[in-house]
Amino acid sequence: MENINKKEGLVLEARTFSRFKVSGMGTELDSGGIRSEMIMKLMAYLLCHRDKALSVQELSDALWADGASGNPAGALKNLMYRLRSLLRNTWGDWEYILTGRESYQWNPEITVRLDAEEFEEACRGAEQSGELKREIELNRKAIDLYKGMFLTELSSEYWVVTMSTYYHSRYLTAVKRLCGCLESLGEYAQIEDICGKALRIDNLDESVHGYLIRSLAAEDKYKLAIEHYKETVALLYDTLGVRPSRELRGLFENLQKQNHENAEDISAIEEDLRDTPGEKGAFFCEYGVFRKIYAQQARSSERLGISTHLALLTLVVNIGIDSDTDGYRNLMKKAMTIMQNMCLRWLRSGDTFCRYSESQFLIMLPACQYESAVMVMRRLEDRFFEEDSKCKIRINYSLDEVVPA
Repeated sequence: MENINKKEGLVLEARTFSRFKVSGMGTELDSGGIRSEMIMKLMAYLLCHRDKALSVQELSDALWADGASGNPAGALKNLMYRLRSLLRNTWGDWEYILTGRESYQWNPEITVRLDAEEFEEACRGAEQSGELKREIELNRKAIDLYKGMFLTELSSEYWVVTMSTYYHSRYLTAVKRLCGCLESLGEYAQIEDICGKALRIDNLDESVHGYLIRSLAAEDKYKLAIEHYKETVALLYDTLGVRPSRELRGLFENLQKQNHENAEDISAIEEDLRDTPGEKGAFFCEYGVFRKIYAQQARSSERLGISTHLALLTLVVNIGIDSDTDGYRNLMKKAMTIMQNMCLRWLRSGDTFCRYSESQFLIMLPACQYESAVMVMRRLEDRFFEEDSKCKIRINYSLDEVVPA
């Protein structure tokens, strides 16, 4: 074995967030240079577990979890030879991997700086800091290190899935802790920037959306905040099939109040209240607004003695397809868009409707008897299938009269 201490120390920088890449001495190695998924798997596993000797069995399980190799020990020996050759051709004649008794280990004398370890160190330091400035500094360092999901090119490997889930959770926690610190200092522009970057990585975290909406409101960007809230609600419906949380709905209500404070010119208010040209037909709103309109309509119906009906319209996929697949989601998204357009076009101008779930609408029909409400539902169904007769969708509906609480 060559005595590595006779040479100037080799330091490698390994990036595992997003695409795998190792660099050092002005040279880098990525998936394009490695040109073998199995060698990349082996190299990544050795670097991520370089603090210990790895048994042949552990490495074989990591590389061939499906038992695809009939002779894993021999296949591993061959892969090790190929990886050593690749490393020597890239960075010179060093002994990168030590061979032990039924084990292999990355040579601890070759320094590797792993972004995932620096990220973890920054997260822990921020949590233990106890000092606001230091906590901000370390959380910012952590989120700057996180460029994307852990080892995206190996995302189907069982050990990568576990670590990816862990690091992603740590990242979102760091984002929210940093936003909380900056919010206490009134640094709303910074929060806006941080949340914007975080949502490009993961756009389904409600708390991050909440920080962004609050920061926009704090900068008097009420229209942008309201627009982002509406986009978030649509995203949650389309992607997860869920309604926004009570906290997010409460944030929207506060936005509406703040957006209308301190008005002095009644003519400007009247102009804003008038229907925008082209906005005809039923009123489409988000669920929180619908609840308030429902409560008001229930009181009005009792006072005026008129009948108002509530309809739950449900779209059901008619073919055998798993609801947790992109095919199902794309089919349902298309069908819900068509039905939303049909409601806007064919419901009356006094009717109100909203998305209730991934596959449902709530419709309120004031001054409408049960028989008339049934006719409305049947008309919507007919118009839907006229629009797309090949859509693999079945439409169910239920009706109930609106009564005060």
